[in-house]
Amino acid sequence: MNRLCVMKFGGTCLASVEDRKISLRYCVKQLMKHDKLIVVVSAMGTKGDPYATDTLLDMVSSPTKQEKACLMATGEIISATVLADMLRFEGVSATAITGWNAGLRTDGRNCDSNLESIDKMALQAPLEENDCIVVAGFQGMGRNGLVSTLGRGGSDITAIALAAALDADEVLLYKKIDSVFTADPDKVPGVMSVERISSEDLRQLAWQGAEVVHPRASEIAGKAGVKINILSHTTGELVTEIEPFVVRSGKYITGVASGPDVTQYRIRKTDEITPHEFYSNTFGLIAEASVSMDMFSVFGSTAMFTVPCEDSGTVSEVLSGSKIEFEMVSPCAKVSIVGAGMHGIEGVMARFSSALDQAGINMLQTVDSHATISALVLLNQRDSALRVLHREFLEE
Repeated sequence: MNRLCVMKFGGTCLASVEDRKISLRYCVKQLMKHDKLIVVVSAMGTKGDPYATDTLLDMVSSPTKQEKACLMATGEIISATVLADMLRFEGVSATAITGWNAGLRTDGRNCDSNLESIDKMALQAPLEENDCIVVAGFQGMGRNGLVSTLGRGGSDITAIALAAALDADEVLLYKKIDSVFTADPDKVPGVMSVERISSEDLRQLAWQGAEVVHPRASEIAGKAGVKINILSHTTGELVTEIEPFVVRSGKYITGVASGPDVTQYRIRKTDEITPHEFYSNTFGLIAEASVSMDMFSVFGSTAMFTVPCEDSGTVSEVLSGSKIEFEMVSPCAKVSIVGAGMHGIEGVMARFSSALDQAGINMLQTVDSHATISALVLLNQRDSALRVLHREFLEE
């Protein structure tokens, strides 16, 4: 008999009465194997469903940031209360608690907070008094004592962080998927199932646009050495094992992914200040406008970067208002190959660029890390680029 299991159910696993009954059965089954159970839940369903986060947000027009955070946290609290009630009806001693009452402490940013710590003592009494605690995911308490949320996919963070803090024996993430794939099957034919993946590769895939597990959750799992199993909510079968460390499977590339639509900016220094002052001032202005930047390339008096397309109007206004010369290309997309196993292997960039060149796809910009190589391409060439890279590195 294992001591503790942490389970997590996404919103689509709780959308209907039948979905919730299936989730209930999985909980009861795990209690036959474990002394205690922590179940983390997302808000029920997706946009249009009564208690989904996007549905709740559509009810207001101009909430304050704190009001928005409170509203966004509501859906998960409803899910936790409903599932705990269902468990008690089945004879399981269970209670529902909010994320902040579960001890999750954040940096206090209202709607996209970073998790800073977990007060483990907050769960001691509920765990002693109940066999199952149902925790509302995606939320915590900031340093100011106010409710904050962890951003889209934040329930994954809640589950993995609790598992790491409490040294859980097993972590099970239930999702409405049949497999984790090497690419988005809607964009790339011939994708393959990924049965085992390292938390680092999964994190990189998530940062590059693949929506499987939140990248911060994968980062926590890797640092804490937590092994995660992703299971199909439909069948209950194991879909993918997420290992804490790099998995050597014979291929050094795990998958390909693309991010959101972006605009590329090229800025140029024309006044007498130093390049350091110029970039510091310019990037500071964009940060003050609450715009996230990516794909930085700086050379001399010129720099390139990207921002989400929806923020391009704001960035153009900021640059024009400061009389900064700029050019822009839009819409674009970042396409990436991911695999921590590529570190130290020669010729990967050559194959990457050659494959795109032979397909007539122009790389507008490139960036790389020890686990990724990415190129910026025109949006209308994104899917072609993904297919070309998938064939080059994964279909050999």
